[in-house]
Amino acid sequence: MGDFDKSTHEGAMISSRAIVLCVAILLSLGSAGTARAQAAGEVAAAITEYSNLYGVPESLVHSIVKRESKYNPKARHGGNWGLMQINYATARIMGYRGSAKGLLDVDANLKYGVKYLAGAYLVAGGNTRRALGYYTGGYYYVAKRKGLLEETGLKPMR
Repeated sequence: MGDFDKSTHEGAMISSRAIVLCVAILLSLGSAGTARAQAAGEVAAAITEYSNLYGVPESLVHSIVKRESKYNPKARHGGNWGLMQINYATARIMGYRGSAKGLLDVDANLKYGVKYLAGAYLVAGGNTRRALGYYTGGYYYVAKRKGLLEETGLKPMR
């Protein structure tokens, strides 16, 4: 009977350790989930801020961010960076003065990405579907033809 008691005690010790380990894992997942939720809230707040600043519908910005990066601020594809997958050269045309890697910052990315999107929205005459296309494919020549280069922040090519 003594051996039975010893093995039961050892089993209980292992079970206790397993429970403690599981609780620790769940707590860490909870804090990671909380951090993700907090980050998502910050992204949503920044989208609201820059949508209002540049007069672009929030839903349009959300469409771009979802399509381009799936809300991942660290997304990269070729020469495109961050939430809105803005090209470094395009961001510079819009006034950005930092490094390409700096476009992984939520505020920097949205500030210059939404500014560029605002030009697309203007050139599209407020048509969100057309603005999405201009954001992706560029709108320089359409803006030039419509006499909107200055309003969009684009500069005449030499």
